Amino acid sequence: MSYMNPLHPPVPSNIHSSYTALAGACSAYQPPFAQAMPPTHRRLPQAPLSKVPTSRRSAPCPAVTFDLHGAPSHGLGVPMCELLARSGGALERMLVGANDGVGAQMSGSLGFRKVNLKILWPGYEHLDRSYSLDIHTSAGPLTRGQLAVQIARAFARFIEELQGYPPAQHGASWRFGNGGIGFNRLMLSALWNVYDDVWLAEVIVDFR
Repeated sequence: MSYMNPLHPPVPSNIHSSYTALAGACSAYQPPFAQAMPPTHRRLPQAPLSKVPTSRRSAPCPAVTFDLHGAPSHGLGVPMCELLARSGGALERMLVGANDGVGAQMSGSLGFRKVNLKILWPGYEHLDRSYSLDIHTSAGPLTRGQLAVQIARAFARFIEELQGYPPAQHGASWRFGNGGIGFNRLMLSALWNVYDDVWLAEVIVDFR
């Protein structure tokens, strides 16, 4: 697997594309799906939640996006392993809008201080894993960079917890370890509000 330095990412001509946040009926409240990806990259398919309230207590919040400075288009994501390896200053140079106080918009009309990240990995959906994310700190609302690190930590923990468990048959190609997917293959593209304080991450997986 070749290494790409996220501080100075290359711009391959084969993945240049025009981008619109409205593509595929997406809105500001849903992920900005990448319009073109390298052939080795795939979006993590996440099944719809089976238990979604028929009415919201809080209005939907806009999606929070995570893009590399210099990326050829929006929505291609940021390597999660880099989010955990880089210092705060390096994150600011790597991540677009790293210091934006996104925790304020994520609080919603009910003023949530924490939200729940659902991870619905193919073959493991029945395990119903959720991870709490703090969106306010003593210094104020969580920044985009701080949020990205929390999400990356949640996915690292998720993979660590499930390493020894085989997925259901339909998720065989999405298995972990032993030639399967490792944490270093995950890229965080966005976080979007399913309902109230429940959020899903838009993740791209590198299958090289």
